[in-house]
Amino acid sequence: MNRTETAVLKPLIGLSLLVVVMVLARAIADAAGLKAPWYLLHELTVMLVPMVWLLARVYPRLDESNRMGFIVTSGGFIALSAIAELLAIAARYWCFYEGFDPLSGLTLGAIPLEEFLSYPLLLNIPILWFLELSRARPDEPVLGEARAVGLVRFFKRASVVAFVLAGVFIALALLAAPIPLDVTTPAFVDAAGAVRYSAGPKQYGWTIVQLLGWGGTFALGAAVAHRLRWRTVLIVVATYFPFALFVELLACGRGWWVWNSQQTLGLYAWVLPVESFSMYLTGALMPVFCFEWLRGLWAEEPGAKGLAPSRA
Repeated sequence: MNRTETAVLKPLIGLSLLVVVMVLARAIADAAGLKAPWYLLHELTVMLVPMVWLLARVYPRLDESNRMGFIVTSGGFIALSAIAELLAIAARYWCFYEGFDPLSGLTLGAIPLEEFLSYPLLLNIPILWFLELSRARPDEPVLGEARAVGLVRFFKRASVVAFVLAGVFIALALLAAPIPLDVTTPAFVDAAGAVRYSAGPKQYGWTIVQLLGWGGTFALGAAVAHRLRWRTVLIVVATYFPFALFVELLACGRGWWVWNSQQTLGLYAWVLPVESFSMYLTGALMPVFCFEWLRGLWAEEPGAKGLAPSRA
C-alpha cells in the first residue's frame, strides 16, 4: 500500500469503525430502553474525534499562509454559522423532535448546544482533510492558468445561474400567502415512521440558502481553479459527502433536526429533503475553496503549495 492509499484508507477505516461502534451503542441503548443525548454524543465522537486527529496532524506542518487561511476560514464559518443558526431557528427552518432521543439540555441563547457544535465540526473537517491529503500527495500538479480557462468560465456561468435562481425563489417567498408562523407547532411522526414538520408560509428559505451557497461556491471556485489540486479536491468530496450525508440521515431519522417543509421544495428522498444532498456538496467544496482563496492572500507567491515536507 503506497502513501496515498494509506493516507486515504486508514483514516476512513478508523472513522467507519467509530461510526459502527456508535450505531451499535445506540441500538443497544434503544433495546434496553435507555435514553441518552445521542446527538451530542455523536458529535463528540464521530465528528470531534476525526477533527482533532486531523488538526493535530495538519496544523503543526502548515506555513504562515496556510495557518492564516485556515484560522480565518474556520473563524469566519463558525461566526457565520452561529448567526445563521439563530436566524434559522427563529424562522423555524427546522425544529427538534425528542421522542426518540433527548437533547442534552445545554443551551446558548435558547439554542441547543448541539447545534452550535455541528457546523464548526462539519465545516472544518473538509479543509483539514484536504490539507492532509495534499501532504500525502505532494507530486500532484495544480491545474494552471491555461488549463483552467474552461473550468473558470463554467464556474462563473454556474454562479450567475445559481444567484438568479436564488432571486427567483426570493421573489416567490415575498409573494407567498401571509400565513402566520406558529412557533408552537410540533414535529410529528407520519404513517411511514418519518419525522416531519411544517409551519408558516411557503418561503423556500432553505432552498434559497442552498442556491446562494452554490453561487458563492462557484464564484470562489472560479477564483482559485488555476491553483487547486483537483484530484485531491475530488477525493475530499467523494469521501466527505457520504460521511456528512450519513450524519444528516441519522439526524433526520432520529429527529435531532427536522426540516420545515415550508422552507424547502418539499421533495424528499428517504427522510431527507433534496436540499440536504446539495448541502454536503457545497459543505465539502466551499470551505476548501474559501481556504484556498484566503491562503493566497498571505502566500508569498501565487503558486505556493505552503505545506512543509511530511515527517512520516
